[in-house]
Amino acid sequence: MAVVEHARFGRLDTGTTDGPDVIWQGTGQLAGEEVEVLLWAGSAGEPSVGELDLLAARLGDLPALDAAAREALRAHLREDRSFIDFHIDELEGAEAVERLVGAAGGEQVGADAFVAALRPHGIGLWLNGVSAGAPVVLDYVFAPDVSDQILAVRMTAEGAVDSVDWES
Repeated sequence: MAVVEHARFGRLDTGTTDGPDVIWQGTGQLAGEEVEVLLWAGSAGEPSVGELDLLAARLGDLPALDAAAREALRAHLREDRSFIDFHIDELEGAEAVERLVGAAGGEQVGADAFVAALRPHGIGLWLNGVSAGAPVVLDYVFAPDVSDQILAVRMTAEGAVDSVDWES
C-alpha cells in the first residue's frame, strides 16, 4: 500500500488505484470563483513529496496561474478562432453570446473579449506517470449552462504554459 502524508493534501493513499483515480479533492479560488481541484494518481506507486510540494505550490499561486493561462488563451484564440466561432454559431441567441456580439458592435467578437467571458471550471493536478501531458490543467468554459466545451490550459509543475487544448 502506497500511503504518503503531505502538509497540503493530507493522507494520500495511492495503493488502491488501478489506473488514473482521484486521490484528493478540494477547492480553490480562481478568477474570483470557487472551483473544484482534483489530484489524480495512477498505479505507479507512492508519489514523491517533492512532486506534491510543487503541485501544492501551484495551488498557492492561483492568480498567477490564471493570468498566465488567460494570456495563453488569448494568444491561442487569436491564432485559431474555431472555439470562438463554434460558440457564436452554435449558441446563437444565448444570453452570453448576445452580450459578446452586442459589445463587438458589428465587428467580430475578439479573443480578448471572449477570454474575459470564459469562466474557470476546474483544476486538475496529475501526479507523474499518470498523464503524458503537463501535470497542472486549468479548465475554462464559456456559457456552461448551454455548452460543455472546455479549453484546457496545460501547465508544467513550475507554472509555465505547455499547451491549450479544446476538449468536451
